[in-house]
Amino acid sequence: MKINKYVVIPLAIVIILIAIFIFVSSTLSSVIVFIPGIILTYIVYLITFYKKTPNPERILTLYLLLLGIQFLHFTEEYLTDFITEVPKLLGQEAYPLDHWLVFNMVAYFIFIIGGIILFKQIKELMIIPLFFILVGVLLNSLGHILIAIYVGGYFSGLYTALIYIIICPMLIKRLWDETKTISDPIKY
Repeated sequence: MKINKYVVIPLAIVIILIAIFIFVSSTLSSVIVFIPGIILTYIVYLITFYKKTPNPERILTLYLLLLGIQFLHFTEEYLTDFITEVPKLLGQEAYPLDHWLVFNMVAYFIFIIGGIILFKQIKELMIIPLFFILVGVLLNSLGHILIAIYVGGYFSGLYTALIYIIICPMLIKRLWDETKTISDPIKY
């Protein structure tokens, strides 16, 4: 039986990330967001990138733009006390600043590698940029917007999340268009 590296390697990444989120994360919000997020990402990978690797010329510019906005988003969160506001909603203590900084900087390094993965079309690692798009951008944006609605006003990171909600659907549409397979024409 031949092992399909395009299924097994992304699945191994999912398992490793789940273990990291469980054992390394010091925050409940990380566990309840990132574990379902990586599982969702794997499912989306199987119905998109697994079937067809996208053309980097169509998606890399928007991916890098969103990555740049992520740095601005991080800055907005930092300046508006995200590390105390989110835990407060969950009845927890503030996140340790050093853990939060390290977690984000490591994540951003990996998401930069995700841009290289897209550019080089490394199919078995496409789950990395896809995780950034779906969880780091889309779910992050929706989460900030929903929390702002819940608290009835501004919530840390909201302004940059609003930029995401405009650009991210454009990227997702391009990804979907790029990865859908064309059926063979019916032959009579």
